[in-house]
Amino acid sequence: QDVEGRAYVVDFKTGKGAPTKDEVAAHPQLAVYQLAVREGAVDEVFDGRRPDTGGAELVQLRQPAPKKEGGDALPKVQAQEPLSGAWVSDLLATAAGRVLDERFTPTTGQHCTHCAFKASCSAQPEGRQIIE
Repeated sequence: QDVEGRAYVVDFKTGKGAPTKDEVAAHPQLAVYQLAVREGAVDEVFDGRRPDTGGAELVQLRQPAPKKEGGDALPKVQAQEPLSGAWVSDLLATAAGRVLDERFTPTTGQHCTHCAFKASCSAQPEGRQIIE
Protein backbone atom coordinates (compact mmCIF):
# COMPACT_ATOMS: atom_id res chain seq x y z
CA GLN A 1 0.00 0.00 0.00
CA ASP A 2 1.40 3.41 -0.89
CA VAL A 3 1.04 6.64 1.11
CA GLU A 4 -2.21 7.44 -0.72
CA GLY A 5 -3.76 4.10 0.28
CA ARG A 6 -3.51 2.60 -3.20
CA ALA A 7 -2.38 -0.97 -3.86
CA TYR A 8 1.23 -1.01 -5.05
CA VAL A 9 2.69 -4.19 -6.54
CA VAL A 10 6.32 -5.16 -5.88
CA ASP A 11 7.94 -8.01 -7.82
CA PHE A 12 11.33 -9.13 -6.51
CA LYS A 13 13.68 -10.42 -9.22
CA THR A 14 16.79 -12.51 -8.65
CA GLY A 15 18.09 -12.73 -12.23
CA LYS A 16 21.12 -10.93 -13.59
CA GLY A 17 19.30 -9.17 -16.43
CA ALA A 18 17.00 -6.19 -16.13
CA PRO A 19 14.61 -4.63 -18.64
CA THR A 20 15.14 -1.14 -20.00
CA LYS A 21 13.05 1.79 -18.77
CA ASP A 22 10.86 1.55 -21.89
CA GLU A 23 10.40 -2.19 -21.37
CA VAL A 24 9.32 -1.63 -17.76
CA ALA A 25 6.69 0.89 -18.87
CA ALA A 26 5.04 -1.88 -20.94
CA HIS A 27 6.15 -4.85 -18.80
CA PRO A 28 3.38 -7.44 -19.25
CA GLN A 29 3.91 -9.24 -15.95
CA LEU A 30 3.68 -6.04 -13.88
CA ALA A 31 0.69 -4.92 -15.93
CA VAL A 32 -1.16 -8.19 -15.33
CA TYR A 33 -0.51 -7.85 -11.60
CA GLN A 34 -1.97 -4.35 -11.70
CA LEU A 35 -4.96 -5.59 -13.69
CA ALA A 36 -5.52 -8.28 -11.06
CA VAL A 37 -5.58 -5.56 -8.39
CA ARG A 38 -8.05 -3.56 -10.49
CA GLU A 39 -10.27 -6.66 -10.82
CA GLY A 40 -10.36 -7.40 -7.09
CA ALA A 41 -7.45 -9.73 -6.34
CA VAL A 42 -6.46 -7.88 -3.15
CA ASP A 43 -9.83 -6.55 -1.99
CA GLU A 44 -9.67 -8.77 1.08
CA VAL A 45 -6.38 -7.16 2.16
CA PHE A 46 -8.10 -3.76 1.90
CA ASP A 47 -11.02 -4.75 4.17
CA GLY A 48 -13.24 -5.72 1.25
CA ARG A 49 -12.95 -2.45 -0.65
CA ARG A 50 -11.51 -2.21 -4.16
CA PRO A 51 -8.30 -0.16 -3.96
CA ASP A 52 -7.01 2.08 -6.70
CA THR A 53 -3.81 0.84 -8.30
CA GLY A 54 -0.77 2.92 -7.45
CA GLY A 55 1.60 1.27 -9.91
CA ALA A 56 4.13 -1.51 -9.67
CA GLU A 57 7.86 -2.06 -9.54
CA LEU A 58 10.56 -4.59 -10.21
CA VAL A 59 13.17 -4.84 -7.46
CA GLN A 60 16.37 -6.24 -8.98
CA LEU A 61 17.96 -7.95 -5.97
CA ARG A 62 21.23 -8.78 -7.75
CA GLN A 63 21.79 -5.30 -9.17
CA PRO A 64 22.76 -2.17 -7.25
CA ALA A 65 20.73 1.00 -7.35
CA PRO A 66 22.25 4.02 -9.10
CA LYS A 67 24.59 5.95 -6.80
CA LYS A 68 22.06 8.80 -6.41
CA GLU A 69 19.52 6.22 -5.15
CA GLY A 70 21.78 4.47 -2.62
CA GLY A 71 24.30 2.62 -4.78
CA ASP A 72 25.52 -0.81 -3.72
CA ALA A 73 23.65 -0.62 -0.40
CA LEU A 74 20.25 -0.88 -2.13
CA PRO A 75 18.82 -2.94 -5.00
CA LYS A 76 17.85 -1.41 -8.34
CA VAL A 77 14.15 -0.47 -8.44
CA GLN A 78 12.30 -0.08 -11.74
CA ALA A 79 8.82 1.45 -11.50
CA GLN A 80 5.79 1.10 -13.75
CA GLU A 81 3.15 3.82 -13.59
CA PRO A 82 -0.47 2.91 -12.78
CA LEU A 83 -2.18 1.36 -15.78
CA SER A 84 -3.86 3.58 -18.31
CA GLY A 85 -5.59 2.53 -21.48
CA ALA A 86 -6.60 -0.95 -22.51
CA TRP A 87 -3.25 -2.30 -23.67
CA VAL A 88 -2.96 -4.95 -20.96
CA SER A 89 -6.51 -6.19 -21.58
CA ASP A 90 -5.70 -6.37 -25.29
CA LEU A 91 -2.52 -8.29 -24.48
CA LEU A 92 -4.44 -10.82 -22.38
CA ALA A 93 -7.12 -11.20 -25.06
CA THR A 94 -4.41 -11.93 -27.63
CA ALA A 95 -2.76 -14.47 -25.31
CA ALA A 96 -6.09 -16.17 -24.61
CA GLY A 97 -6.81 -16.33 -28.35
CA ARG A 98 -3.46 -17.99 -29.00
CA VAL A 99 -4.08 -20.59 -26.32
CA LEU A 100 -7.59 -21.34 -27.57
CA ASP A 101 -6.38 -21.55 -31.18
CA GLU A 102 -3.32 -23.54 -30.09
CA ARG A 103 -1.05 -20.99 -31.80
CA PHE A 104 2.30 -20.92 -30.06
CA THR A 105 4.51 -19.07 -32.50
CA PRO A 106 7.71 -18.03 -30.72
CA THR A 107 8.68 -14.37 -30.72
CA THR A 108 12.36 -13.53 -30.61
CA GLY A 109 13.79 -10.74 -28.52
CA GLN A 110 16.17 -9.88 -25.70
CA HIS A 111 14.49 -12.51 -23.53
CA CYS A 112 15.97 -15.22 -25.81
CA THR A 113 19.42 -14.62 -24.33
CA HIS A 114 18.49 -16.35 -21.07
CA CYS A 115 15.75 -18.70 -22.27
CA ALA A 116 16.04 -22.32 -21.14
CA PHE A 117 14.24 -23.50 -24.31
CA LYS A 118 16.52 -21.81 -26.85
CA ALA A 119 18.02 -25.11 -28.04
CA SER A 120 14.58 -26.46 -28.97
CA CYS A 121 12.94 -23.23 -30.16
CA SER A 122 11.84 -23.07 -33.80
CA ALA A 123 12.69 -19.35 -33.89
CA GLN A 124 16.36 -20.11 -33.21
CA PRO A 125 18.80 -21.67 -35.68
CA GLU A 126 19.77 -24.40 -33.20
CA GLY A 127 16.13 -25.29 -32.55
CA ARG A 128 14.79 -25.39 -36.11
CA GLN A 129 16.25 -28.83 -36.81
CA ILE A 130 14.19 -30.35 -34.01
CA ILE A 131 10.83 -29.61 -35.61
CA GLU A 132 11.78 -29.85 -39.30
